Amino acid sequence: METPALERFDLVVLGSGPAGEKGAAQAAYFGKKVALVEKRAAPGGVSVHTGTLPSKTLREAALYITGFRHRELYGMTLRIDREKSLRQLVGRLQDVTTRQVRQITRNIERHRIERVLGRGTFTGPREITVTGEDGSPVRRLSAPVILIAVGSSPLPPRGIALDDPDLEDSDSILDLDRIPKTLAVVGGGVIGCEYASIFAALGTEVTLIEGRERLLGFLDSELSAALKTALERMGTEILLGDAVETVTRAEERKTNALELRLKSGRLMEADKVLFSAGRKGNTEGLGLDLAGVVTDDKGRIVVDESFQTSAKGIYAAGDVIGFPSLAATSMEQGRVAMRKAFGIGRTDGFARVFPYGIYTVPEISMIGSTEEELRSAGVPYEIGRARYENNARGQINGDIDGFVKLLFDPESKRLLGAHLIGDEATELIHVPQMVMTHGGGLEDFLQAIFNVPTLSECFKYAAYDGLQRLAHKHGGAPLEASESHRGERLPPGARAWFVGVDLTDPYAREPRPVTVAFMDRWRRVQFRTWTFDPLGTGLLPDEVLAEGFVLAIDGPQGLPQKGQKLRQAEKLLKGSGKTAFALPKLEVPYPGFVPGSVALFSALREKGHGVLGEAGYDETVLIEAYPDDLWTRWTGHKLPKRILPSGRRARFDCLRGFGVELPAGEDATTHDQLDAAAAAFAAYLWATGRAREIGVKPEFDPAFGFLREGTIVTV
Repeated sequence: METPALERFDLVVLGSGPAGEKGAAQAAYFGKKVALVEKRAAPGGVSVHTGTLPSKTLREAALYITGFRHRELYGMTLRIDREKSLRQLVGRLQDVTTRQVRQITRNIERHRIERVLGRGTFTGPREITVTGEDGSPVRRLSAPVILIAVGSSPLPPRGIALDDPDLEDSDSILDLDRIPKTLAVVGGGVIGCEYASIFAALGTEVTLIEGRERLLGFLDSELSAALKTALERMGTEILLGDAVETVTRAEERKTNALELRLKSGRLMEADKVLFSAGRKGNTEGLGLDLAGVVTDDKGRIVVDESFQTSAKGIYAAGDVIGFPSLAATSMEQGRVAMRKAFGIGRTDGFARVFPYGIYTVPEISMIGSTEEELRSAGVPYEIGRARYENNARGQINGDIDGFVKLLFDPESKRLLGAHLIGDEATELIHVPQMVMTHGGGLEDFLQAIFNVPTLSECFKYAAYDGLQRLAHKHGGAPLEASESHRGERLPPGARAWFVGVDLTDPYAREPRPVTVAFMDRWRRVQFRTWTFDPLGTGLLPDEVLAEGFVLAIDGPQGLPQKGQKLRQAEKLLKGSGKTAFALPKLEVPYPGFVPGSVALFSALREKGHGVLGEAGYDETVLIEAYPDDLWTRWTGHKLPKRILPSGRRARFDCLRGFGVELPAGEDATTHDQLDAAAAAFAAYLWATGRAREIGVKPEFDPAFGFLREGTIVTV
């Protein structure tokens, strides 16, 4: 077979994805002769054909055809036709792909870049041989500069062969033959979380299995927890710290035919299984050893700050070099690499601060440092938050879970990081990006005028929130509620403290001290222990009494016997005007027995504190909160037992997802503290009008002469 003649170019690019296309265009713009080698008939790479754009198109199509964004807002319940919806989804994917290919092709032609169809491999330090489908050489190209932008592909799961048509990876999942009724997603990284949320929006019953103890470990932990809560509320079951060991098919079943055995010993069934175990660089068979290019154990190419490999004149960019593996960063990496290689254009390097977007439902985006990074580096910081639920546009959209979180330097007010979850997060992140790019801070948000109503307003109010938190911490700005000691009756939402009491189990062998959680208006919690006193003595510190509070107690409980005596005590508790002195003498089953909320409610009522359902709204101070109900309503499912590490972690994540700041991490926070914090948060939700449901409405029962319960149960 005749060897093709050697053709000379200024630049040869391998791969036409975001990094390859933009790198080639950058060099061609400055007059370089460029050849772009691509094995696919259509340019665009993984980003266009199997990755970024198809998955995001699938997401938007799923949200549209299901009416997901607004179905709760307008009380709709939609059932999708799975067969018809599949045609719509696939059709939309094909339409977007066709448009993108056409656009990229025009860009290549406009820059007079020569497209070379085939697979390129190194046959020398500066020589690329291009082979056709039959493996025969069709072109030989040489250039002083070569850019490798061949992308990545899914890593296969260890010990499991993807030889079943219903075992998918992140590329094959787009070749949908049906919308599965049940789906197991293995891997809680970006791809796994995105597809888990997309299929959950489509009505698929999803189980997400992640070997680590949290989803998306690189995120700020508050966003990670918020995403977990949002997914669970959509019906997704999340199994952390577990892994799939085997997958077999039950041939006799038409649905849920795949059987999964997990490391924990659990057995589960699914229609389809998506493995999302990371990605590897597409460098196998490229002949990189002939060029002296070094790769790591996952086939990713090692580069320096200029994106030059271990071989001089050979550069690499995009997914093939690993993190962050974003289309946006890949494009800029390609451009920067070529500017450095040819000494053209701007002399600055790759931007140190860039946004990260995750297209889950809800969207997530971040830029800069996380709380965990700042804390571990010993960098002082303060937080400012604004939640969509308090924003006019957020209320119009019905997105009550979204929020903006700003991290800033307490002295200079310079912005250190921004973290968003909710509608348009990946668009909104560019506002703090511009602030951080020029070294700005909170003043930039405060001076800006934002359209109303827009979600962008959240940045201004997050900045205000941060300054208020900072001032309150330093004692420079009194709370509005500080006037309450003058005898003014403040509405619940204007009070300074929201308190939760977790009364211990009266039947425990060794009763524990009572845990009390004090939460301020910024959702910061501090814990104290209290020795139970049936008259409430010492429960509330003087500053809490002075500044105003709402107190939630997890009752009624603490009775020595069940049955008739329990009902009698409930009547006493609920009966208007009853006090602790009217209670029957309770037999103490053991020393240190905690009589519970029956006595406590009565004693606090005697002191003039109004109870929800008895007193008017502005006069209400005491409410009941049942943590078990709270956890179930907030997460959408029953959580593991409180005494288990997984149970504590699930409760911790739930509170963090709502922006509740706890003084210690999940490993150091006890289940008593978590229940007390849940009660305090319930008090806050009720006081600020954010409680969507208040359980059974308070109602006076004339037959028994007492008021039935009015329990705060959900956001």
